[in-house]
Amino acid sequence: MAIATKYAATLAQEDPAVLLRAIQSQGGLDKVITAANAEMDEAGPVGLTVTFKQIKVNTSSEGLFGKLFGKRGSIYVVTTALDGSGKPFEYKTQFFEGIARGDRLPLGDGGLLVSSRTDPRWFIDLHMVVMESDSGQRELGAAIDEARRQIKLDDVVARVSAVVPGDLSVVSDVVTAVDAFAATLALLLKQNGDDHVATVHDFYLKPQAFGQGRHPARGLKTFQKVAVAYQIDLTQL
Repeated sequence: MAIATKYAATLAQEDPAVLLRAIQSQGGLDKVITAANAEMDEAGPVGLTVTFKQIKVNTSSEGLFGKLFGKRGSIYVVTTALDGSGKPFEYKTQFFEGIARGDRLPLGDGGLLVSSRTDPRWFIDLHMVVMESDSGQRELGAAIDEARRQIKLDDVVARVSAVVPGDLSVVSDVVTAVDAFAATLALLLKQNGDDHVATVHDFYLKPQAFGQGRHPARGLKTFQKVAVAYQIDLTQL
């Protein structure tokens, strides 16, 4: 069951980067943000799930040739969600074969569950790297581990747990580290001959009810060569 909010619901679809700057600026804690935080405090600890409902591929295998002749390829995704608890996290990978331009990935009736988290504290970050492979399924663990090591992503996330909630500078640190991780992972995978299709990356803050609801509210949201819709669900613990 969704957590009922009045003020946080009005912020859930706002650009979190703009909201973050507003909170960090002098006088940024306006009445709506303060009331939204109070709502979430009253709700207490929450559980959170992130599920991709639709992923539409807007590119073709082998470029223009593939577009003209409807060539199909293999698409795979690497995805997870992080949060303000600083708890360990793992990446989920999934392959989809026989995908042509304009196809929606077959995610199943319930969609692709990215992550389930408990007590995210004060923010979540969700991201997905979408790649195309002409060589079928790959073993991705080594590339993921190497990208995590190079960026020290685990260290950045672990430091969050030691920070007083409300010090939102670490949100920017995590978002920046995730961007670097995604770029590094894509580069490592491209060295294996794969093609980068898109990087999906969003984050949400506590006064947004951690983004509870569907994003976008209607239709699909475009990231480079994919268009997606995902759902964030909260439950009281």
